[in-house]
Amino acid sequence: MKIAMIAPLYETVPPSGYGGTERVIAALSNELVARGHDVTLFAAAGSESAARLEPMVPAALRSSMHRTALIEIAPHLHLQMLAEVFRRAHEFDIVHSHCDLWTLPFVRTTNTPTVITLHGRLDLDTVQRVYPLYPETPLVSISNSQRAPLDHFPLRWMSTCYNGLDLDAYFDAPTRRGDYLAFVGRLTPEKRPDWAIEVAERSGLPLRVAAKIDPLDAEYFHDVIEPLFASHHVDFVGEIGEADKPEFYAGARALLFPIDWPEPFGLVMIEALAAGTPVIALDRGSVPEVVIDRRSGAICASVDEMVEAVGWIDQLGADACRDQAGRFTSEAMADQYIAVYRRVIDSARRQLVGSDSSRSDR
Repeated sequence: MKIAMIAPLYETVPPSGYGGTERVIAALSNELVARGHDVTLFAAAGSESAARLEPMVPAALRSSMHRTALIEIAPHLHLQMLAEVFRRAHEFDIVHSHCDLWTLPFVRTTNTPTVITLHGRLDLDTVQRVYPLYPETPLVSISNSQRAPLDHFPLRWMSTCYNGLDLDAYFDAPTRRGDYLAFVGRLTPEKRPDWAIEVAERSGLPLRVAAKIDPLDAEYFHDVIEPLFASHHVDFVGEIGEADKPEFYAGARALLFPIDWPEPFGLVMIEALAAGTPVIALDRGSVPEVVIDRRSGAICASVDEMVEAVGWIDQLGADACRDQAGRFTSEAMADQYIAVYRRVIDSARRQLVGSDSSRSDR
């Protein structure tokens, strides 16, 4: 298949540091190319992929723009990219966009089959108002829980395709369950690093935090989290790269995932599981679809239950965690998307034949 893969422009593919969607796109593109598909990646310059790169901006927007410009100019740049891709849509068998609702109006401009993967939360007013305007557009969710806020609309869901990554380095990391709890991600209110600090403090274990401070969260970090780090002696190691993460996870007793929002997926969970480390998480969003309670982690209803889980989490074996992570490899993800592509293409062909037959009967 000839596939146009459209990435958001905020980060390179893959990102140089913290990033979710772009890492998934990188893993999917590389795996598709490895299977013989012809993939063209539309993304920020500086991206590295086995796919053919079409750079749409000179540099990743988050690294090249200050906050105000990012908010004001980024939408235009994404629309400009989408206009260019759909101008060339006839060159491809299918267009796969990861740019969410900005893509929707362009889908109607071409006969080339198009599918959109939704990566964000779908309980927002904007989402609820816009997607129902395009009920014919093929959509993919990254968890079943993600799409629940839109269940009452007649949308065209093709599948849930769980995120996947190249997890080989995590599978190969020697498990050495240590004496610390880990927190990985962004330091943002919905990720609740303050609850992770509380769980560690009440459990009597040190907390090591490998996390990014987004400019949008800088005030929250300095006003709320930084003082807690200091008063509770948290080991804040900052944002760590891909090469350092497997060892960081593998050395932890457990990954704490005390989220307080409808998490669409949660890549840090599959990274920890692949390294043989169980996940202690609050029961929000996709958590029950990624973690098996009391086999690869603990799914908890409260911070109190998370504290209790720290006491028994060592009973869970590394092999069980890695077995669960096997569902979320780049190979497994590519299998799911190839099946979606074929369904969308076959459906478009049937519609075209039906349309031609209808015209010939007139």
